Amino acid sequence: MQKQKLKEIYEYDYIPNDSEIYPLQEWFNAILEKTEDELTIADVCRMLRQRMCSKCAMKRAVDLLREDPFAGEIYEGQLMSTLYGSKEKYLCLFYADILPILENAEVLSLSHKWANEEEKSEYLKIAEAFKQKIADASH
Repeated sequence: MQKQKLKEIYEYDYIPNDSEIYPLQEWFNAILEKTEDELTIADVCRMLRQRMCSKCAMKRAVDLLREDPFAGEIYEGQLMSTLYGSKEKYLCLFYADILPILENAEVLSLSHKWANEEEKSEYLKIAEAFKQKIADASH
């Protein structure tokens, strides 16, 4: 069975190319042609920031973080950080999937080769805050 493109799943229309098309519009049109599995880290981060197809973006983020808990396009841990700040309405649906990733990430961070100590510290701060957010939600 062929996977559906985001355009088909969400029944979105392309932004018409009437005159000048802006980078965000161009990206939006390109994203509609992708399946969930084709979404890159950059796509997912942008979708989460734009609050576009949030559940789909979160599901893909979880899959990507399972593969690499330090995933990021610009810096290590970018995906985790962006996911942490995303829409709580949907994020809570993924807490059970995210918690083991966070626990694994903390262990892996000890032997991970960080660019600098500040990056490591920031990452661990986000992971700890994320775990606390999940703990608070379950009480």
